[in-house]
Amino acid sequence: MNMPSLQVHQISAKLGINIYQPTMKIQQSQAEMRIEQPAAKLEINYKKSKLNIDQTEAFADVDQKSAARRTREWAEQSKQMLAQGVARRAREGEQMMKIENGGDAIARISKQNSSPPMKEIGIGYLPKTPFRVKIDYDPGDVDVNFTSFKPRIDVTTNKPVMQHENWSADPYLKQKNSFKLEVVNFHMDEYV
Repeated sequence: MNMPSLQVHQISAKLGINIYQPTMKIQQSQAEMRIEQPAAKLEINYKKSKLNIDQTEAFADVDQKSAARRTREWAEQSKQMLAQGVARRAREGEQMMKIENGGDAIARISKQNSSPPMKEIGIGYLPKTPFRVKIDYDPGDVDVNFTSFKPRIDVTTNKPVMQHENWSADPYLKQKNSFKLEVVNFHMDEYV
């Protein structure tokens, strides 16, 4: 026997969403920068070096003398020669005073005065020593002062420029809900 039954048909509602996602634009301008570097200050103070070379004695060794020096030397040499001449004549006079003691004082004196002593030949160096040239050197002095300055840096930043629209979401009903009841196997017998 077929029993009647009740069938339920239900369709759920469906929602849909339209989403609008616009793009965002960001512009960042470069910062403005100014840099100044002041020049460093450099001061140099120096005392000049001095080199003195005195070759007077070396030149004198090769007989290159100033007139004043030559005059002084001749004057000194003349004094010595005068003293030697006076001493020689005094010695000769003493020898002649004692002529009574015998001896050939006049012959001996004549022989001494007529034959000068022989000159010796030898090797010499000019200048006579390396120390005849006098060298005096003063190196001087150098004083260096250096002053550096820090750079001046000015930076101006620029804010970013942003362009954007708000996102939006639009919900809508995609499918309506429905509910339906149906009787199945329901047959009525008619009895009249």
